[in-house]
Amino acid sequence: MAKLATLAAILLAFLLMSHVVTADWTTITSVEIDEEGLRSGWSCREQLQRQDLDRCEQLFEDIARGGQGGSERERMETSENLRPCCQQLRQVQEGCQCEGIRRIVREKQGELKGEGSRKVVRSARQLPLTCGVGPQPCEIRAAWY
Repeated sequence: MAKLATLAAILLAFLLMSHVVTADWTTITSVEIDEEGLRSGWSCREQLQRQDLDRCEQLFEDIARGGQGGSERERMETSENLRPCCQQLRQVQEGCQCEGIRRIVREKQGELKGEGSRKVVRSARQLPLTCGVGPQPCEIRAAWY
């Protein structure tokens, strides 16, 4: 009888251990959402859809028109659209600024021909440096017509 009681105790112990091992554990994970981090996670396309760069577009129109003569740089620096364009660029992540400039240039190149298009491309490349918003010029391929 003692053997039977010992055997029953061992079986009961195994049964309890197997129940504990196969028990489901629930893990609760909390995630804190950082809005600034979320904003920086936007793709350039999403950010440029939200941030208007219309004053930069107007700046490139001023440069293409030529106006009073002089270099593109002089026209850029004397344009009333330069400061507002730079302010708009500052609202765009540094890694997306050149993409926004390239989009405007592509649109303008469809409208402009010849020298006006070349002036816009040259000015657009230097815009981050002129505005003090980027460490280097934008890489912009020109599509000459």
